Amino acid sequence: MSTQKEGRTKTAEAKPKREKKKAKEAAVSQPAAEKPKAAQKATGGCEAIASERPLPVGQAVVNIGMIGHVDHGKTSLTEKLSGKWTDTHSEEIKRGISIRLGYADSVFRRCPKCRAFGITEKCAECGSETVPERKVSFVDAPGHETLMATMLSGAALMHGAVLVVAANEPFPQPRTVEHLMAIKMSGIKHVVVAQNKIDLVEKEKALEQQREIRKFLTEMGYGNAPIIPTSASFGANIGLLIQAIEEEIPTPQFDRAKPLKMFVARSFDANRPGISPEKLKGGIIGGTITQGIARIGDEIEIKPGLDDKAIQTRIVSIGTENEIIQEALPGGLIAIQTELDSNLTKNDQMRGQVAGIKGSLGEPTTKLLLELHEFKRLAMQNSAISVSETIMLTIGTMSLLGTVLRAKGNDLQLNLRSAVVIEKGQTVAISKRDGTHWRLVAYGIQK
Repeated sequence: MSTQKEGRTKTAEAKPKREKKKAKEAAVSQPAAEKPKAAQKATGGCEAIASERPLPVGQAVVNIGMIGHVDHGKTSLTEKLSGKWTDTHSEEIKRGISIRLGYADSVFRRCPKCRAFGITEKCAECGSETVPERKVSFVDAPGHETLMATMLSGAALMHGAVLVVAANEPFPQPRTVEHLMAIKMSGIKHVVVAQNKIDLVEKEKALEQQREIRKFLTEMGYGNAPIIPTSASFGANIGLLIQAIEEEIPTPQFDRAKPLKMFVARSFDANRPGISPEKLKGGIIGGTITQGIARIGDEIEIKPGLDDKAIQTRIVSIGTENEIIQEALPGGLIAIQTELDSNLTKNDQMRGQVAGIKGSLGEPTTKLLLELHEFKRLAMQNSAISVSETIMLTIGTMSLLGTVLRAKGNDLQLNLRSAVVIEKGQTVAISKRDGTHWRLVAYGIQK
């Protein structure tokens, strides 16, 4: 196993001559890329998440996080890996950074003739017809320091991650460290590193940074993660990055026999302004299923709900990014249209909720008793958690504030400002105020 990974890393570090030549030619002759336009919302129910890109039938089987420091090229690489620009919110386009979690489905394909990986039906290397390997969902996490809570809620959806590192900046950057700590806390074991923007540095500097990355990964417990040099601007080594993802990040196994449980990461109203009442569609919730199966017609409940009262509704339709399906399994990202008033789901108002079959979810609570685990590698001078202090907690996809009632040894007792659904043994991210921002300082395991 180690020989394969070393061979893959060496191959990636060398870069194929053909792609290297393309990148050099592009650097000289290609004009600046035009900024992608925001995707237009389609009409009607779960069809609102559909795209026009032809993808195989069925939902994605794994969620892959795109993580790393701000402006290192996560969204640009996501576009190269999926064909979709995930920054669609008006403020994201205005500021040029990700603010919300971005989502994209993609089908990884392979050429049976030259064995190259890609996402197109025609092989970019030899022109042969490619065959689909696996359908994946990408979760593009924001890298700005003020948006750490958003990243932490996205970590609850991920099964593997691509850590994006800019070759032209000092390593590691603050969010590089925080994001990797966040996924390690979430139990994510499979990581691929994309050393991006290699077109902006000399070979010697890129190799020097690779040694720094390898040392850092070893310290963080990801010493065998492959490092793939890339250039999102010129599409260099995207095939090698896909190959590394396919070899390093497996399809997770879930228990489909258990009752449905789904983390809600977004919600929205798919109705256009001025639509006639008889054509109104119910509110839509989106996220990922962690166990069980969701089927059209199922009666579900959403907790903690409104005013700590569970919401009862029914599944009207289920959709992936490009199609309507009859049932949804654990794995990729999905959207569920319900019978709820769409005013309850607009603008991500349901984010952080948990959906499940009626009667299967635990009761919401405002009391937590955690086994505390503090992070050692921190930029904060005072990371200790004190009694009466207000801290931010991320439980599943929900972020909320809590007050410390007791902090003794590894025991942490808290009172939450609002109720959450949590299970014994579930991991909770703990962030502490550092000036005007929140910093991830520890995690806890619910007793």
